[in-house]
Amino acid sequence: MKDVKAIVAKNLAVLRKQKGLTQAELAERFNYSDKAVSRWEHGDTLPDINVLCELCEFYDITMNDLVASDCSILNSEEEKGGSPDIYRVWLGILSAAVVWLLATVWFSYSILAYSKAYWLAFVWALPVSCALMSYVCRSIFGWITKFILNSVSVWSTIASMFLHVLVTSSANLWVVFLIGVPTQVLIFLWYKMKNYKKKL
Repeated sequence: MKDVKAIVAKNLAVLRKQKGLTQAELAERFNYSDKAVSRWEHGDTLPDINVLCELCEFYDITMNDLVASDCSILNSEEEKGGSPDIYRVWLGILSAAVVWLLATVWFSYSILAYSKAYWLAFVWALPVSCALMSYVCRSIFGWITKFILNSVSVWSTIASMFLHVLVTSSANLWVVFLIGVPTQVLIFLWYKMKNYKKKL
């Protein structure tokens, strides 16, 4: 009879390493301590069935793959040339680069058209690229990274609106920054609620 606990522990360690994550990084994503992850990977204890299902979803494998001693899925990502997470990171970077390329094109066009607001293209590029990165990489970033990206998106959008109105119509709409305070609170509460739900 095979030792399922030892097999799962070994597979969890291999899958984590294939993702390029440390035990601390994985623990942060699932709201556990790095010591708990270490115990899982040494076979001292295993997470409950709900967490195992979440891990399978995170690693894009089935429960059968997780308990198989000769699991071919463990090496399949290396044969493909990388993990899906690396692909998503590069896709996020590419998306942000396209945004900045378009901002540069608009900047160049505005200079040729003698527009006084030519530099606003780069101001608007920041919130758009942050929002794209947050969306494209939503499944691989930890909640702190997503919280920071969404916060930067909100405040840079508000700043862009303020500057755009100030430059184009000379109106000082400083009150628009007040929108950021409740929005920031809502973002914080949203991520706290999601983390609490994971722990249930």
